[in-house]
Amino acid sequence: MQKLLIVVLGLAISWTAGAADFAPALQWVKTAGGSGNTAVAAAMADARGNLYIAGSTTSLDFPTTSGTQATPGGSMLVRIDIATGSAARLLPANLPAINSLAAAPAAPATLYAAAGSQVWKSNDAGSTWAMVFQFPPGASVFGLAVDPTNSNTVYAGTSTLGIHKSTDGGLTWTAINNGIPLLRDATIDVRGIWIAPAGPRVLFGSSALGLVRSADDGNTWTMVAGGNSFSVVAFDLASPGTLYFVDGNTISKSADSGLTFLRTSSLPNQAALLAFVLDPHQSGVLYAGTSAGIYQSSDGGGTWSLKLAGVTTVLAADPNSPALYGNLSGYGIVKSTDGFATTSAVGPNEPSVVQLIAAGPKLFEISAPSTDAFVMKLDNNGNIVYSTYFGGSGSDAAVALAVGTDGSLYVTGTTNSADLPVSAGAYLFQLPSTKALSSFVLKLKPDGSRDWATYFTDGGVAAITVDSAGNPFVSGASGGGLPTTAGAYQTDFQQSVTSNGFFGVIGPLSAFVTKFNSKGTGLIYSTYVSTDNQKNVVAGAPALAVDAAGNAFIGTANNPGIVPSSGTSPSVVELNPTGTALLASAVQAGLGNVAALALDANSNVYVAGSTTSSAVKFPATSGAFQPAPLSGGGADAFVAKWDSSLTHLLAATLLGGELPDTATSVAVDTTGTVIVGGYTDSKNFPTHAPFQTSFSPRSGFVAAFDSNLSNLLFSTYLGDARPFAAHGAVPDGNGNILLAGSTLSPGGTFIGGDNGASFSVGNLLIANKIALTPAPVLRLDTVQNYASHIAGPLAPGEPILALGAGFGNGAQIIVDGVPLATVSASATKIVAVLPDTAGPSGDHTLQVSSNGTLSNLVFAPAAAAAPGIYSVDGSGAGQGYILNSDGTLNSPSNPAAPGSAVTIFVAGAGQFVISNGYAVTALTPAVFIDGFYSNGIAATAGPVNGLPGNVYQLSVFVPDLATLVNNNPDLKNFKFPPQSSVQILMGPPNALNFSNSQMVSQNGLFINIK
Repeated sequence: MQKLLIVVLGLAISWTAGAADFAPALQWVKTAGGSGNTAVAAAMADARGNLYIAGSTTSLDFPTTSGTQATPGGSMLVRIDIATGSAARLLPANLPAINSLAAAPAAPATLYAAAGSQVWKSNDAGSTWAMVFQFPPGASVFGLAVDPTNSNTVYAGTSTLGIHKSTDGGLTWTAINNGIPLLRDATIDVRGIWIAPAGPRVLFGSSALGLVRSADDGNTWTMVAGGNSFSVVAFDLASPGTLYFVDGNTISKSADSGLTFLRTSSLPNQAALLAFVLDPHQSGVLYAGTSAGIYQSSDGGGTWSLKLAGVTTVLAADPNSPALYGNLSGYGIVKSTDGFATTSAVGPNEPSVVQLIAAGPKLFEISAPSTDAFVMKLDNNGNIVYSTYFGGSGSDAAVALAVGTDGSLYVTGTTNSADLPVSAGAYLFQLPSTKALSSFVLKLKPDGSRDWATYFTDGGVAAITVDSAGNPFVSGASGGGLPTTAGAYQTDFQQSVTSNGFFGVIGPLSAFVTKFNSKGTGLIYSTYVSTDNQKNVVAGAPALAVDAAGNAFIGTANNPGIVPSSGTSPSVVELNPTGTALLASAVQAGLGNVAALALDANSNVYVAGSTTSSAVKFPATSGAFQPAPLSGGGADAFVAKWDSSLTHLLAATLLGGELPDTATSVAVDTTGTVIVGGYTDSKNFPTHAPFQTSFSPRSGFVAAFDSNLSNLLFSTYLGDARPFAAHGAVPDGNGNILLAGSTLSPGGTFIGGDNGASFSVGNLLIANKIALTPAPVLRLDTVQNYASHIAGPLAPGEPILALGAGFGNGAQIIVDGVPLATVSASATKIVAVLPDTAGPSGDHTLQVSSNGTLSNLVFAPAAAAAPGIYSVDGSGAGQGYILNSDGTLNSPSNPAAPGSAVTIFVAGAGQFVISNGYAVTALTPAVFIDGFYSNGIAATAGPVNGLPGNVYQLSVFVPDLATLVNNNPDLKNFKFPPQSSVQILMGPPNALNFSNSQMVSQNGLFINIK
């Protein structure tokens, strides 16, 4: 089962006219990514059933084969030969992002690297690496220092565990924190660690509370100066016992080996101090890298003079030569042997350099991990046809792709690489600036080799398509400077700023469309589309399609913070084949952000995206599958359809649950079936004959509608316990749908209320194909908590509600192969109770059995608890089923008083035992009213008239905020809203991270308080 959960991320569909419901079945899966982060941006299929995927990756070992670029264009580790200046980008496939690098003075080829909580080691000057130790999770290593006389003695500064020491080359470590003060949370944060070169027994560490010093190899420590964990220590090699301490913009000097410090003169012009190094051959000669440039002091920090202008964040000195190094903004690494009076460039111009280290004959340049664009082609069996990087030394990312009729692939994306592998003779508008993103356009031949590639304009590209003649169209948002062509619709940047009076303005921006010729040698047309014919603002073009006549349809976006003069903006505009005029525009308030656009065989226009405002009613059409949002709020995915002239909105529907939902792709197959893919945070996302429910705080989804957007033909969650987002669900022309997306990393917290979850860059590419068999007459659509009506995890003893169709007399829910006793049933609903012995982890299989037949099989996650609070009307929302202290039902006319006791009725609290008459759950419950913790009283469990199973009944006190004023003066005069939210969390509060917890009750329940 675990394998299925990881891979169910795509669909293969075989529809006929008047398509009926379908049930999906997995055909194949492909995963890829490497040791770094991989994010899918787009996917497309051709008529032969090949799937094309594009995105970005930081992996140095992304699987490449038969492509145009086998290795990454950038690397976080560059090795430069000091004598010759020759440089090599090192590509150690297994090495994660480096926090810090240290070389062994006694053996310069021995390097130690900190990567998160791991320590890595190289014995061959960085060519190969092995992880030698991993600290506990959360204890990131930020500082490393190697004993000058023994390359096996290493010190590490960590974010929570203080300073550790290894005497066996990093294999084992011992804490040496005696004398370093603890923080309030009992941790020790030490980022930097330094060893005095004249006496290896003297060490310094920059802790969160100040600079600490040890004179006995770290056995004991004393605080010698203020500062914090980001402070820096540097030693005067030409004057033993003299060192400098940098704390922010303050530089202090010690002449007694760090026992006492005196502040030196401040840098001129209030320049921000970013880097610091001493001349190893001249006592008292200091260099400071700043926001203004490199300053020099020849008198130990008494006076300063600017030697070289330009932002400098990293400096290094070679102890074996007079060479000094710095990363000068716009020039890369520069070398100087005369105190930066003159300089010469050294090595490649790597962006985002974070550290330079001179070690023996080599200089090592450490950068933040850069991304490369990637492109992958899979055949109809999921085998790699080709896979390639595309990028330079900077950060590159593919954002969109299109497939030509001959199997050529067109890709556009962003870049700040000055050494992107572009083609001689291709149209070249401008080279990228290291200070801003540029964009690129790339064409690959059917075998994956490069046809042509070029830089284009600024980094606002968002979409690409291609016509039948092989001419690519690119669209996006521009802040000006677009290369336009004579006679185009708008050749000048016309956007102006209109502030809404409350928020800062981003922009202004203008949509644009540019059409290249098929050889990439010139532009056929290029135009701004800052307004349509009705003078509505068109600020961006994130979606693009071209019909058989060459008309370009662009899905549009607004400028954030800018109010259009008409109060609205078009959702789609149509540009004529020559780019000289707009033919039509579709203006419709309430739709939201357009993310994708597709045309059917009659050039009807479909757009998909997510709604943005609850203040404007969604323009659902008659018969729409979902005309209104579900209770709970959050943006919803939507699909809308216009006729080919953009004069009539033919259909529009929402597709969403109780939390945010986003559509990222829309496509139409030859029968007119509309396929939508995306991601959702909702547990009540509409599903129809699914193969799984939601296993993660964010899941992918794929769904299909009929051409009228009235009937949901199927809909299923995608993914496993890892957050996942789908970014392309497309028919392949052979009755299949192919899909790709990427797993995500969770991050961020949110307390109560709506969903505040955040997710970072993708980790793993996942693609597949699933066949759709006809949905059985006996169809299972969802299984919900009976109290909350949320399709979340299933807990032992939880009463559940199965919804679907075709349930006959005697229908039963089957869980993990075992039928459950039915509490009640109808043709579309069954109520049952999970056994108390049900597994609290892993997953469950769910089916409905009726008259000897079985429904589709659905997988759902198991959990130790999955609480839902009963509501008075049984809907799972609104007035909670809560008793006041006198046993009467809480209501607007019978509110509870602050400080009084109330009893909450809960389903899905998990396993419990009865002790002295009280129900003691395996996980500790915590109740929050309007976000305030409510002190518990007791809990019982037993039958309740009208409710299934043994009902968990939890009694708590309504918080009396008047008693908390002494600890929090902000609560003075605070009064609960008459209807206040109530939620229950099972298990440790975990910083009240509701957004990432599966063990919290539903939103939308309230209690009435006086």
